[in-house]
Amino acid sequence: MQAETTLQRIPIELDAEDWTLELDRTDVQVYSKKGASNADILGFKTITYHPLQMDELYHFLSDVNEAMAKINAQFVNGEVIEDWMIPQASEGQLVRTSFSFPFPFKSREFLHGIHSIQLDNYTRIVGYTPVDREDIPVQNGFFRCKTYISGQRITQLKNGLVRVEHLMVYELGNKISPSLQDRFFRKPHASTYANEWRNLRKNRFPSDYKSIDYNHLIQYLREALNESKQWSYAKKFSEGSIQTGRLAYCHNTVYRTDTVIQAPLAQVVRVLADESLTYLGQWNKEFIEGEVLEVLEDSPQKSVWLIKVHYKTPFFLANREYIYYFSREYISDKEVIITYHSIQSDLAVPSGFVRALLYPSVHLCTKIDEQTTQVQHLLATDLAGNLSRYQDSLLKGGLVTAQKRDILNQQKLFAKLAK
Repeated sequence: MQAETTLQRIPIELDAEDWTLELDRTDVQVYSKKGASNADILGFKTITYHPLQMDELYHFLSDVNEAMAKINAQFVNGEVIEDWMIPQASEGQLVRTSFSFPFPFKSREFLHGIHSIQLDNYTRIVGYTPVDREDIPVQNGFFRCKTYISGQRITQLKNGLVRVEHLMVYELGNKISPSLQDRFFRKPHASTYANEWRNLRKNRFPSDYKSIDYNHLIQYLREALNESKQWSYAKKFSEGSIQTGRLAYCHNTVYRTDTVIQAPLAQVVRVLADESLTYLGQWNKEFIEGEVLEVLEDSPQKSVWLIKVHYKTPFFLANREYIYYFSREYISDKEVIITYHSIQSDLAVPSGFVRALLYPSVHLCTKIDEQTTQVQHLLATDLAGNLSRYQDSLLKGGLVTAQKRDILNQQKLFAKLAK
């Protein structure tokens, strides 16, 4: 089968209307379809969203061996067998990828032709072309699976996020008939694909600060603020409210808080942004220390910093460190947006600390009158380490309580500053 056909066929298969939803989460959806890529077995389509640059994901996924090593827990090894050039793509390779399977199954290997193209300014395609090469011996202890047209479509969306759609169709074979595969491996396949493509986000985020597109960041944070208004309430109280929900670009629960502060807009912004490290310890009891690593922009309208902060946890747990891109912009004299976005850093993590993550988060401060400011806040964090697995269960109630405490402490701080 020609690689040119693969690159043309992937969008057609992904856009077909007869896919069945198998798993539906805010940050990942998995579909199945009989007959995808003209196969007699179920094929799978997985959709995820990412706060990253399209071409960063495109180049990463174009190297299937590196990508699978980073995001697929069953990956054993990968090798480039030979170059395979076609006119439409600048590069092309015949690759073999190998994956472990649980006992009593043999491990599996796959032969693919890998080609990547830029479809238009907003779309990239990575294609896996089925290959039948009897002259390439199967590895000892492995079974070679029959494959069908598969691959990814990477799309820059208007809301600033990047969507990755993954198409995968293959036969397990080796005494597992298509009917048995469709019956007994349907749900395990859906779960495996969900985990694999969530791992893409976990592996690639955070990126270098230079790759952050500020306009895209503002776009999807504004959309997230609008979307989060519909979330269920975790707590309401006279000083504010806390809602919890999910966003497409974060695998953990996200926290939305709303409060009204009796202080001028400029003062609120100064405390939350321009002089945040001075005031943070006065309203967040976990704050230990922080420093500005670099000033990228500094003007009355807009400032951007690279920040490092440390937070304490209970004595039996490692403390948390965050390193992030931090910006403040006056959109108008009535509205200011403050953004947070973890970044890659070569700085060593201090002893006794774990580096946690801030997925894109925001404060939106809006002037109500000369002495009153509305503050909307979204916190999307991954506490990392051992805490990560518990933050949506055992720790969720504590995180809600912490958000309420922060609001109350902010109210006290601004009342004190008003005197």
